[in-house]
Amino acid sequence: MRGRAHLACCVGLVLSVAVHARGLAQEQGAAPPEYRVLLRMASDSSVVGHYKFTVQVKQRLAFDIAADDPRAELLAAATIPKEQTTDIAATIVSTPKAQDEDRRYIAYWLGYKVYGDDVQSLSSFQWDTIFQKAGRQAFVTLSPRGHARGVEVTSDAARPVGESLAEALSALALALPEDSVGVGARWDDNVAITLAALDGSEWLTAVRVTYRLRDLEPGPEGTTIARIEFDGEPVQDPASSTKAYGRYFGESRFSVEKGRYDMLMVIANLEIEWEDTSGLPPSRSIVEWGAQVARR
Repeated sequence: MRGRAHLACCVGLVLSVAVHARGLAQEQGAAPPEYRVLLRMASDSSVVGHYKFTVQVKQRLAFDIAADDPRAELLAAATIPKEQTTDIAATIVSTPKAQDEDRRYIAYWLGYKVYGDDVQSLSSFQWDTIFQKAGRQAFVTLSPRGHARGVEVTSDAARPVGESLAEALSALALALPEDSVGVGARWDDNVAITLAALDGSEWLTAVRVTYRLRDLEPGPEGTTIARIEFDGEPVQDPASSTKAYGRYFGESRFSVEKGRYDMLMVIANLEIEWEDTSGLPPSRSIVEWGAQVARR
């Protein structure tokens, strides 16, 4: 009897140890909680960084017209491919704001250059004269999530710089997610690319962009870098006879603790069908639009 009781006690002890070991193994093997980050633009008063903005546009116009049409030869000059590049170098400084308010930055630009086909630009001497009289700064307003609210310049004489900067910001995939996110998270937003129409006016191409947090990497000085990739397509306006097709894609690197973009690259391959205006035959623009923002 005593032997049976001793055997039962041993069996019970073995089962208890086995259950405890299994529970410990499950606890040790359990997946750690997901690491999440809140991505927001800097709101403190500090130097965000020295940046270079580059926007490059290659455009080719094609008319839907037969080769033997009398107008074909006359329109040939308009179909010559054109390329234009705009460079803006600037130091960005943030000014303090409350956490729930838009972020305001001062951009002290160090250089502005437009070059390419059929570009009429000011000489370096003329720009230096403007800088001395009007200053070298613009005020840039962004939401905490990176939406461009506007660009103001200190003088009408320097307005081309402000306009170029505003157009670049509105076309860049800067939108950050509403809440904290982990690797693999997705969110959506819109951008607007400004392109030249046939009559010389400007036309906004709205693009719906999907973002993905690809990875979180260790950065310098113990910071965390969020690697974000994105892609999208033009949004069709049923009320407009001008249609845009194509793809918009790229990636960026966002410093989580610093609240700033360290790098952003975008490429858009677009085809735009223009409406028939002024008796011209229907036409298409084949556009390669690219932008890059690099912190130096």
